[in-house]
Amino acid sequence: MAQPLTNSEELKTSKKHVPVLNYDYALMFVKECAVEFRWRDLTNDIIMDVGCGSDFNCCNAILKEFPDVRALVAIDKYPVVLRNRKDKIYPFTGNIEERETLKGFEGELDKVISTNTIHQITNKKLVFENLYHFLKPGGEAAVLFNMESCYIDFTKALLEIPYFKSMFKGKFTENVHPKEQGSQFYQEMFEEAGFHNVRAKVVEFVIPLSSDEACKDFLFEAHKDDFHILPEFSDEFKEALIRIYTRKVERIEGKPCYRALMLSLLGYKPT
Repeated sequence: MAQPLTNSEELKTSKKHVPVLNYDYALMFVKECAVEFRWRDLTNDIIMDVGCGSDFNCCNAILKEFPDVRALVAIDKYPVVLRNRKDKIYPFTGNIEERETLKGFEGELDKVISTNTIHQITNKKLVFENLYHFLKPGGEAAVLFNMESCYIDFTKALLEIPYFKSMFKGKFTENVHPKEQGSQFYQEMFEEAGFHNVRAKVVEFVIPLSSDEACKDFLFEAHKDDFHILPEFSDEFKEALIRIYTRKVERIEGKPCYRALMLSLLGYKPT
């Protein structure tokens, strides 16, 4: 079911479009979790955000909905997260694929949540087993990850062009979700990890952009730190980005858009 995350005016005025999108993903997912798990009072809960990133989108979404939450453990394998400690958010450098990097959390968490991270990991079964390992009995797990994304397809197409590839200095991980593996496949994998009452849902998000200019800004903000771009060539770079993007992604009523197919998995660790 197609569902816009935010309206085009918000994207038009935002100066950091990608964080806006990631935050909106996280906020909608937190609200879904609150309904599905019947979250009311989280004053005694310790929640781990797996793959928090430097913007702490999921943690901020939880704080918006549940400002009285006891504590948020924000983990990421990149040390940059340690620079951004905030009230009730405790960042740690750790890799969910390597249990030894997260010693001390075994069986201590009330909830684990992850958005926009697990599609980058090949061994998802190991990740699900580790999430289960860190939860208390009765604890809840919720993950949201990309199954398909026009942005990933666009970036891949961009790097197939020698000129852009030669300028690239960032990191690009293709979506490692095999297209033949659907929601049932991952639901069963979640259950095999030990989770009960598992719910899997696929949602198509369609985010309209107000204009070609907004799309140019969106793409430029997403890529400006990944490429060696001289300031005098920034306008030329923007034009090239939107030209390639609109070849890959269909328009809605003449306007460019962002599309993503996301999978949510919810379950709990039995007592």
